[in-house]
Amino acid sequence: VANLALRFSSINSTIMKSINYSIALRPSNPAEENSPKKAYAVAQYKDVMTLAEFAGHIAEHGSVFDEAVITGVLIKSVKCLRELLLSGMKVRLGDLGNFYVSLQSEGANTAAEFTSSMITGVNVNWEAGVKFQDLITEASFNPVPTRAAAAATLKAEKAGAATVDLAAAKAKANNSGTTDDTDGTGGDEPQGSNTGGGLPGGGSEPEEP
Repeated sequence: VANLALRFSSINSTIMKSINYSIALRPSNPAEENSPKKAYAVAQYKDVMTLAEFAGHIAEHGSVFDEAVITGVLIKSVKCLRELLLSGMKVRLGDLGNFYVSLQSEGANTAAEFTSSMITGVNVNWEAGVKFQDLITEASFNPVPTRAAAAATLKAEKAGAATVDLAAAKAKANNSGTTDDTDGTGGDEPQGSNTGGGLPGGGSEPEEP
C-alpha cells in the first residue's frame, strides 16, 4: 500500500495538461504503395495509471468517497458493463459516451445458409461523449523523441560516444518488428474505438511503450 501511495503521489505530482508526441514518416496515402511520405504526429503516453491509481486520482479531486470505495465502484462498473453488452444492450454513460458491440463473421453465400456458428468475434465499440469530442480545443502538445532515438542516445551517452546514428537505431527497431512510429516511450494502446484517430492523412496511432 505504501509503495502504491508513493507511486501515485509521484504520478499525480507530474501530471501536466500536455500531450507528448513524436514525429514519424508515413505514406501520405496508405492505399497507394508508392505514395510520398509525410511527417505525422504520433501520440506518446507519459506513464501508465492503474485502476487503483485512477481511483486515488478521483479521490484527490474533492470526492466525498475514498479510494477504496471508488475502486470498488469502478470494478463493479466493468462487470456490469460486460454483462449488459453480452445481453445485447447499448449502454449510454452520459459524458463518458456510449458502449455497444459489433460482430465479425465468416461470409455465407446466402442469408439462408448463415448460422450463428459463423460469428467469429464480438468487438466492443466506444462512441466518445461530449466531454471527449473537443479535446483539441484544450490540448497542448510537447514534442519528444521516439523510443528508438531516446534509447540510442542513452546508449551512446553511456558509451561516451560523441554522435548517435539515429538511422541505424530506427532500422534496428524496424528489423526487430517494431516501426519507428510504434516504439516510442509510449502511447495509448489502439482503442478499438470507432472514434479513434485516423492513420496518415489525418491522424496517428498511439505509440506503444
